[in-house]
Parts: sequence; C-alpha cells; structure tokens
Amino acid sequence: MRDVKMGVLAVLGCGVLAGQAFAMDLAPHRALYELLPARVDQPGKVMPMDGRLAYEITGSACDGYTVNYRIANRFQDPTSGSKLVDTQLNVFEAADGTQFDVEEHQLAGTDDAPAQRLSVKRPQSGGVGQGQIISPDAQTFTLAADVLFPSALEIKLLHEAEQGISRDSSLVFDGSDGKKVLKAITFIGKKRAPGSFAIDVSNIELKPLAGLASWAMSTSYYATDDTNSDTADYQASFNMYENGVSSELLFDYGSYALKGKLTKLELLKPAPCDTAKIKK
Repeated sequence: MRDVKMGVLAVLGCGVLAGQAFAMDLAPHRALYELLPARVDQPGKVMPMDGRLAYEITGSACDGYTVNYRIANRFQDPTSGSKLVDTQLNVFEAADGTQFDVEEHQLAGTDDAPAQRLSVKRPQSGGVGQGQIISPDAQTFTLAADVLFPSALEIKLLHEAEQGISRDSSLVFDGSDGKKVLKAITFIGKKRAPGSFAIDVSNIELKPLAGLASWAMSTSYYATDDTNSDTADYQASFNMYENGVSSELLFDYGSYALKGKLTKLELLKPAPCDTAKIKK
C-alpha cells in the first residue's frame, strides 16, 4: 500500500522561491477535498475505497508559511478487511528557504506509529542544507544547494507557467520519506483564462477564484538513488490557480489512482507583509 501523503505538499504547497529576484504571496486558505478511486489495476489486493484531505496554509511571503494537513483514507484488504490510514502533518518553511520543519503522526488501523520529526537548516538562502531526523530514529543528512523544498518548487512552477514554459525538471525534498530526495519532472499546460475551465466553473466552492487564471500541471516523481529506473514512484496531476490554490487532484501510485475533488474552500485573511523586507 503506497503512502497517499506523498506528493501532497508539492501539489498544494506554500511559500516563496528563495534566492530569486521575485516573490509571490500566496493566498492563505483552508480546503477540503473528497478522495475517491480513479483507477484500480490489481483487483483482489489492497484497494483504496474513499477518503478526505483537509489542508490549511497560513503565513506570508515575508515570514514563511505553515501548512497543516490531514489525509484519511480507507483501504480494503482482502485478508484483514477495511483499514483506515490517518496521517497528520505540520510543516513550516521559512520565507528565505533557510529552514524547513516537518512533524508527522500516522494512525493505520489500530497501529499508532511514533511521531516523526525532522528539520533542515541552511546557513543562507540557496546554501547546502544540514538535515536532522529527530525522531523516531535520530540521524543526520545533507541536502545539496539545488534541492528545493515544496514551496519553492510550487512558486517556480507558477512563474514558469506565467512565462509560457511547458516543462520543468527539479530536485525536491518534502520530508515525507526520511531523507529521500526526488527528481520532479513537471509538464505545464497552456494558461487557462479566468472562468474557462468548465469543471471548476461548475463547482460553487471555487466561485471566489472565478477571476483568476490557472494551469493544468502534471508532476512525476523519480527516486534519485536509483539512476537506472525510468519508472516514476508516483505522479500528481492538478489544476493550479495563480494564487496557489489547487483543484481537480489526481494521485497515481501505479497500481491505483485517487482523484480529489475540492468540496470546501475558505480564503483566510492574509498576514501583513512588507515586501521590501523579503530577501532577494
């Protein structure tokens, strides 16, 4: 059973792209997505049934962003029956990319896994990162200077989308699998004019975004520790608005895929931000 939380941070991400000569303040918001099976290739094995993803982002491009999300999925196991996997994450990413903290707690059925905590610090924006897995098993690791955090990847994709760039290749670290770094290859569709994406137009929850443009994006994630593999670990597809809100999610884990429909959206009051103080 693949870990459904993988890829969520990159799809719904937050923050600013540190070390660049631009900044973007994304919309603080709460969103709720209903998750349903989109495809099951191996009937008779562990299969997804349904689930929910609750997501909240607060903060600003000056001070950084805090993301809280909870993803709960029910799976059908042919031997043990229905099983609920409930994962909660709290993530903080500094505005200048010098700090990235992740705390995760997962409950799978009646098995309550120990909390996982890790932290990465960079001495300066764009520098080499020193990582520490705090629990459950303490260890240290290093992140290369060109490895992006989820927020930085999201902002990079949005800026490339605005420039008409259709393909991006980046290294990304989201902390969902220890010290593992992934290669993310993203294809970006043509800019969708406000109100032109019929599926979202029919969703009343997305009415507050009716005046914003969006892009269809699809990101495939590859393990960097297996240079001989040309098969993606998983793939995430979504419609991304220019303020960072995502709709029409699709997570493909190979043997099955889950689709996510936005069922509730609440835009939150932005935190004050003096853009002159943002590090360039």
